[in-house]
Amino acid sequence: STSETAIAITFLVINLSTLLRQVFWAFLCLKWKNRTFSRLMITISYNLEINQQLKLMLLAK
Repeated sequence: STSETAIAITFLVINLSTLLRQVFWAFLCLKWKNRTFSRLMITISYNLEINQQLKLMLLAK
């Protein structure tokens, strides 16, 4: 009975650690994708802003 309980607890811990690892990696992947997307959008908006400023400077001449 005691060895069966120990084996059951061992399998429970292994399954929980596997599940936790999967959740952790899913969380990191989502955060990484969002951060990359946000960085890309910031870069695009920054480049558009610079282009607009250059156009205004050329029109002012």
